Amino acid sequence: MSAITDLRNQLVSVLLKTGPGKPTLCEGWNTEHMVAHLVLRETRPDIAAGVVIPPLASRTDRKTEELAGQLTDGRSYMEAVEKFGSANAPQRKNETVDYGMNFAEYVIHREDVLRGSPDSTEMNGAESRIEGENERIWKTIGSQGKMFAKDYPDGLTVVGTDDDGEPAYGAKTLREPSASSRVSGLVQKVVKAPSTGEHVTITGTPLEILLYLFGRREAANVRISY
Repeated sequence: MSAITDLRNQLVSVLLKTGPGKPTLCEGWNTEHMVAHLVLRETRPDIAAGVVIPPLASRTDRKTEELAGQLTDGRSYMEAVEKFGSANAPQRKNETVDYGMNFAEYVIHREDVLRGSPDSTEMNGAESRIEGENERIWKTIGSQGKMFAKDYPDGLTVVGTDDDGEPAYGAKTLREPSASSRVSGLVQKVVKAPSTGEHVTITGTPLEILLYLFGRREAANVRISY
């Protein structure tokens, strides 16, 4: 079984064990909203497109709320989770495409549920990880993390550690300072992020760094230095 299939099955398991009505790290979303989002993303990309296309966002939000409202009872919720798990999404036909589109998404949303409340953590027992997960996340940060570095005009470096805080994965500079990098300078002309004059370094396990970069800052266990 492939890593992305293992991860998807793990996400399904977490959602089923947690059940509907439990909060997640996504503001305003309970677990049924998360399931609705995943089902629409994998089975109705025309509706889910608002996640990445701002003019369509209101329609996506409305449809997500409508579907979530139908998943508040256990049976409907379970059926929707299973629909997500077995969806015949086009990207799943190619393992490389499936992995590229979904790996970070599934990891983040698994943690959204697991860390959403103490109940969710307890229901799922010890934290689950697929084999070699942190190594995979570290590679993903290298390939996708630069998307989130646009807000760091003075530079961004990440340092990956093991669970004991020991350096284990090295360091990656996701963005050079705008003042010394032509590419970074061009990005800054478009984004116009506020400058502090300080290069930011984020230190933590690859999973915690990924959560921080994806906007789960309060839940991420990282150290920020300048």
